[in-house]
Amino acid sequence: MTVPLLTVRDLRKAFGGRPVLEGINLDVARGEVLGVVGPNGVGKSTTASIIAGQTPADWGTLSLEGGPMDPSRVMLIDPEHMADPNMTVAEVMFRHDSGTHSFVEQMHRVRQVLAETGIELRPTVRLADLTPSERRMTEVVRMLADPRDLIVMDELSTGLNAREIEELRYALNLTVRASRGVIYITHQLEEALQVCHRIAVVRNGKVIATFISAETTVEQLTEAMFGSAVRLTEAASHTTDDRILDVRGLASSGSSLSFQLNRGEILGFIGSRDSGVDDVKHTLLGRRPGSLEHLAVAGQPGRLDAPRDLPGLGIAVLTSMSDPEGDTHTARNMAILDDEVDEEMVEDTASILSLLRKAEARISTLLNRPLSTGQRRWQQMQEFAKKNANVMVMVQPSDGLDVSAQKRFISMMEDITDRGVGVVLFTSREDELHRFCDRIIHVEHGQIQAEWAKGQITIEELQQISRQQPVEPRFEQRVAW
Repeated sequence: MTVPLLTVRDLRKAFGGRPVLEGINLDVARGEVLGVVGPNGVGKSTTASIIAGQTPADWGTLSLEGGPMDPSRVMLIDPEHMADPNMTVAEVMFRHDSGTHSFVEQMHRVRQVLAETGIELRPTVRLADLTPSERRMTEVVRMLADPRDLIVMDELSTGLNAREIEELRYALNLTVRASRGVIYITHQLEEALQVCHRIAVVRNGKVIATFISAETTVEQLTEAMFGSAVRLTEAASHTTDDRILDVRGLASSGSSLSFQLNRGEILGFIGSRDSGVDDVKHTLLGRRPGSLEHLAVAGQPGRLDAPRDLPGLGIAVLTSMSDPEGDTHTARNMAILDDEVDEEMVEDTASILSLLRKAEARISTLLNRPLSTGQRRWQQMQEFAKKNANVMVMVQPSDGLDVSAQKRFISMMEDITDRGVGVVLFTSREDELHRFCDRIIHVEHGQIQAEWAKGQITIEELQQISRQQPVEPRFEQRVAW
């Protein structure tokens, strides 16, 4: 009988007297991708941290190929703890190298891996100059450039579009062919079924079932996770004919574009890399001064040259979990439509929020009761949904949420739009665009290429756009205004 690469038996961990892991049992073979799924807060990331040697277990045994556990043979890829943004792509690849490779050898290996995978990254560019998804792709390249026997991926695919998921799958295939093992933690169940050989479901601190992916459905996974099948449906439409946002002459990639948003409408954007979608997003976040010819909210012309202009316009912002300016946007959301709040008060509030967040982290550490990424994201979203805004801009809103929380998020979005709020949605997930949006705008080269109303384009066609493949929609592409 072949000895597994990794064997985990009766792994237990409690935080502040509260059990999180209550007897985890796992096996990972060489050449296997084992998926790990489960509700938010059940200990998936804790398990990953223990396997990587970063968190001590209270009880249990771990072994590599029947011998003692050696953390140096394990690579943990955790987007919550990314590398220093001042590091270059090449430096990230070998940040744990013990000096056995010269600079010339490292650069040669990085270029070799980039060429082999087709991932479009330059070795000398800083992480700070990359998009969030590109920063995640550097971790994919690191997996190949600095090989370890066991790779533990904790929600790495969050924020990746269809093309980037394909690049990740190709890298995983190379890893499997090299007889290495992978633990793949994710909330994207369909993706897990496509990527993984087997899937372990964690619930109440234990692995309650392990499925063979080729013989399993999403419904079976959700039933194991929650006790009954959970199905995500499209959000109900509350769009009206009442214009709430008018954007004209938004400069992008040497060109310009214009669009409108109605009350109760959810508007999404899609495009390939460097299409101009990021320009639209950063303009609406107030990060591109002078890039607009005209802006009007609820019929009132206004200026959006800095984030401090957002509250007065009645625009609330929910940024991605990785955005360093998240606390500042939260502070501005609190000041929406309040003429007595100035920028100094916003900065003070942001500082207090930052201190509170750090204090919360320290208290959680002292009490050993850390919240999971998904639990923290859900708290953010619940607060955000209460804001009295005309327009809400959401960036990667459902990142880190399990499928049950995603279902609650659909209800939350329906409540928001039913109040007459217009929503602009930026997400890398094509299924999320399809599920939520009343209208989707396709941007390439800084120009609008097409617009589709709900039901006029499929998820598969949206994925083709992300892959830079031609799309032949079944309906008229342009929505009349």
